Amino acid sequence: MYVPADGPADRFVPAVGRMPRLHLVDYQGGLRLCEDATGLLVGPTDRRLQFAGLHVDNLRGMSHYQPAARSAELSPRKMLRLVPEPENAYDPHAIAIYSAENVGPVGYVNKQKARRWSKLIADGVRLRAISLRGTRAGASCDAATVLVADPKVIDHLLSPRPVGLPVPLFLQQH
Repeated sequence: MYVPADGPADRFVPAVGRMPRLHLVDYQGGLRLCEDATGLLVGPTDRRLQFAGLHVDNLRGMSHYQPAARSAELSPRKMLRLVPEPENAYDPHAIAIYSAENVGPVGYVNKQKARRWSKLIADGVRLRAISLRGTRAGASCDAATVLVADPKVIDHLLSPRPVGLPVPLFLQQH
């Protein structure tokens, strides 16, 4: 049901000027990447995604920001904001995640990824974040997963899968 973790590092890397051959599909109350050619899901921890400019992370520290997380709209497909915090006392590379409601940070990017993403932002790379997994406003939210990529790539991933592609494998098993 998932793309095998082994294989070429460039499996998801598009040709120059093209979009990754992936789309987001609804899966168990959230969103997952689905490979166009095979209909296989791509695990959010697949290290090859970063080579295609796709970055996934589970937010950290949400328990410390529960009032903001509870009032924020974090359900799948919702746009989120990346806010670098170079003055953060704990980590100068810290990146907070805010919902569109701007009620305060709902969580943070993990330290290792924040360092890498901060460099991308400093280099002028445009990034947009969307929720892959989270809750609606008003609900307790202990966990959320975000996908970060170029805004055009996010738009592509959210677009409907083209007609004629293999049905996602997890749908074939029903």
